[in-house]
Amino acid sequence: MSKKTNGLSLSLSGFLVAAVLLVGVAVTRGQSVLGEEWARQGNSLEAGESFQFRVGYDEIPVRRWNLTVDGGALSCDVSVLRVLGEELIYYKTRESLHEVSIPWGLDEEIMVVVTNRDLGGSFQVCFLGPPREEIQASYSYEVNRALENFAAGKNIMAEEACRKALKRDSNDWVAKVLLAGFLRNQQFYEQAAVLVDEALAGGVSGNILELAESLQSELIILRAPLPESVLDGVELAHKFLDDGNGQEALDVCEKILDGKLELDGPSRGKFLTLKGRAMELLGRNFAAVDAYTGALSFTRSKAGKAVVYFHMGQLFQQMDNLAQARGSFTIALEYGLPSGLELQAREALKGIGEELKADR
Repeated sequence: MSKKTNGLSLSLSGFLVAAVLLVGVAVTRGQSVLGEEWARQGNSLEAGESFQFRVGYDEIPVRRWNLTVDGGALSCDVSVLRVLGEELIYYKTRESLHEVSIPWGLDEEIMVVVTNRDLGGSFQVCFLGPPREEIQASYSYEVNRALENFAAGKNIMAEEACRKALKRDSNDWVAKVLLAGFLRNQQFYEQAAVLVDEALAGGVSGNILELAESLQSELIILRAPLPESVLDGVELAHKFLDDGNGQEALDVCEKILDGKLELDGPSRGKFLTLKGRAMELLGRNFAAVDAYTGALSFTRSKAGKAVVYFHMGQLFQQMDNLAQARGSFTIALEYGLPSGLELQAREALKGIGEELKADR
C-alpha cells in the first residue's frame, strides 16, 4: 500500500478544499457505527520522511468510512485528495492522531500522503467501516456530490451533478430519481415522470425505490388534467406568491373561488391552500388556518393532504404553537412529502423538539 518519498510530494495549491460531511437523511440513514476494521498497516519513517498510497472503492466498497493515521507520541502531517474532481478533503499538520471521514461511492479513489515530523518512528494506518454484513448499496461520485450540494441548499449545483451522472452513465437510476425530484419541484411534471418510470423499469432498489414509487404516485396526481382557467389561476397565484405579493395572490384565489367556475374538489382544495399561503404573507394567520382546514376537506389524495399539513406546520411554528406545529409536520411526513419538503419538515421537527425540551 505504501510508497516512500523524500518529503511531501503532493502539491496543495490549485486544489479545491471540499467539505466531506455526509448527507444525514439521504446517505447515512440506518448505517451502523463505523467500527469494523477493514485494513491496517504500519509504516516506519525517519524524521522528515513521507509515504503515500491510494485507496480505491474496490478495497472498501461502502458509502462512508473513516481513515485514521495514528503516530502514538509522534506527530505527522496528513493530506487526503479525492482524485476524481481533484478535491482536497483533508489537510492537517503536527497531529499525532488524524481521523478523516470519507464520503465514498462507485469508482472513487483517494490519494493519501503522510509526512513524519521530528523523530523517527512507526505510524499505523487503519480503515474503519460498517460491519461487512450490513453494507448498503453505494452511489456514484456525481450522485454523492449531488446529495452534498442538496444538503447545503445548493439545488442548482445538485441538479447539475445529477445531469453529469447521467451523461456518464445513462443507467444511473439513483441520479434519475433525484433529478426527477428536482424537476418535480420546478413543476416539470412530464419530464420528471419519464425519469421515474425509467428508473423503476431499470431496477432501482432500496430506499431509492421507495422514493421513486412515492414520486410516481404524486406525479400521477399532479399530471391529472385541470380546466385551463384553473391552471392559469394556479400559475398566476404561484407567481405572486413567489414574488412575495400576498394581496395579489389572495385576489386571484378569491376571484376563482367565489366566481362562476365549476371547481371540483381537488381544484378547490388547491386554491384554498394557495389562499392560506397568501393569508400568511399578509399576516392574517387565523384566516390562513381556516383556509388550510378547508383545503383538507376538499383534498382527496394523501400526497395533497401532506402538502397542506406541511404549510399548516410552518404557520403554527411561526405562531409559536409548537405542539400543533409538531403534529402537523408529523402527519405531513406520514402521508408522504416530496423530497425537498420532507427534508424541511424533518429539520423543523428537530428544531421544535429541541425548543420543547429546553422549555421543560
